[in-house]
Amino acid sequence: MPSKEHQLMLPTSTDVSVTLGNAIPPTAQGVAIFLHKGAEPGTSATAALTGPLRRMADALLASGAVTGKSNEVTVQLVPDPPRSRRLIVIGLGNPAKYSAECLREGGAALARTVHKQRLSSVAMILPLTPRQLPGMPDGQPVGDGPTVGVEALVQGFLLGAFDFREDKGPRKNNKDEEPPPHVNLTVVAAMSLRSAVQRGRIIAEAQNYARTIASRPGNRINPPALAVVAQDLAKQMGLECRILDEKQLEQLGMGGILAVGRGSIDTPPRLIVLSYHPGGAKAAKHKSKPASGTAPVLVVGKAITFDTGGISIKPAEKMGRMIYDKCGGMAVLGLMSAVAQLKPEVPVVGILSSAENTLSQRAYRPGDVVRMYNGVTVEVTNTDAEGRLVLGDALAWGIEQFKPSAVIDLATLTGGVIVALGRNIAGMISNNDALADELRRASRAAGEKLWRLPLGDEQREQIKSERADIVNSAGRDAQPLQGGAFLSHFVPEGVPWAHLDIAGVADTEKDLACYGKGATGWGVRTLVEWVTGRAGR
Repeated sequence: MPSKEHQLMLPTSTDVSVTLGNAIPPTAQGVAIFLHKGAEPGTSATAALTGPLRRMADALLASGAVTGKSNEVTVQLVPDPPRSRRLIVIGLGNPAKYSAECLREGGAALARTVHKQRLSSVAMILPLTPRQLPGMPDGQPVGDGPTVGVEALVQGFLLGAFDFREDKGPRKNNKDEEPPPHVNLTVVAAMSLRSAVQRGRIIAEAQNYARTIASRPGNRINPPALAVVAQDLAKQMGLECRILDEKQLEQLGMGGILAVGRGSIDTPPRLIVLSYHPGGAKAAKHKSKPASGTAPVLVVGKAITFDTGGISIKPAEKMGRMIYDKCGGMAVLGLMSAVAQLKPEVPVVGILSSAENTLSQRAYRPGDVVRMYNGVTVEVTNTDAEGRLVLGDALAWGIEQFKPSAVIDLATLTGGVIVALGRNIAGMISNNDALADELRRASRAAGEKLWRLPLGDEQREQIKSERADIVNSAGRDAQPLQGGAFLSHFVPEGVPWAHLDIAGVADTEKDLACYGKGATGWGVRTLVEWVTGRAGR
């Protein structure tokens, strides 16, 4: 009996129902299989198909029309009485490099094909997988092959189905502009994989939720509006939510976030705190310690809802893309959505430090000296280096308030990390080797690339100020390292901490294997893998 999974009610910019079944439904308009390079007709490569569909798949292989090249898509209409169906063949590439990421990309390629063909029902057949499957090509195995594989396949389909249309007006007489039909996706696999299908759906929808909010422009999402989004999430998911407004921030002495947000008169800053407790928020209120008896993990995200650069104004070209300067905070939103549904046995606190960096008579200036929550004073040398100011207050306050076992922050912090690592790899700076290793393993299992950068006395020396304790920017040299050195001033000694600079990976200006142009939701999968991995220790 097919099992239809519960669908998330949060905005995800997708319209897909996911069902697990052990056979191809007779109503499926399309049937998808996944083949490696070198697959031969009449073998296990097409064994899951029967009748006309299998004969067509074997004929395509025999003719060379299908090569199995990575993400190659072949569509063939096949008479399969009582109806015709589309056979969709997706290439997985070199079998020696078979990984969860291959399946994730294959699922995304299928979703784009379903959209193009305007199909409303499709069955995708889980290909044969080894007993253990790596998260990425050339990586170490991360778990049971079918479990890891089907989770990645579902994630890929949902990520590829993302279609942000909230700002689209009506388009008459133009089918290309019409919203795609609702898609009923049947995953053909063993019924024992139901929990893996559900987990894949939850994580992908959480990532698409992060992408959706990230895609909303600055006239719709500002700090107070983002606070309402977080409250809605908390209400739906049973999370605790606390919002600190500008008056409370002033009382607490959070000079960094207040300085950045001061120029935005009508949309002042907000510190947004979401908490997940194993056993639920109500259970946690009746206990003096976290529900699991352990300290929480703390994840902090930069959520600059729009960034003009302030008085150190950015060039006009592409300034509109600064709606994505909130993507670190959006990854935190996605994480909290996922953990609320997956329910790991570890408490999680997520903080979104949100402001709008804009120009007005009240805007902060180069030369200003700002006193942060923990008493550190900062000489402002560049108002466009604002992310570290909002993060510094959130880190210092969050660590003092929640006494976490480990801390991660995510931010679109520096253009320098793009120069260093490009647009496919995020930079990581950490004060703790064990935590850095945890995140590296989590990122590889999640299919998100991460590279560790150094942090030492040289970097902290570089940002010293003559007038204050530190400057917020010391020029172009070693920009990502400066950012990490700055944030280290707000993490007490002995607290495991990692900073993820996601400036190059948070959004894309070209179509990628799993993402179209726009926000990627990078970090949600890595954070979920990290949190659930800690819960399983």
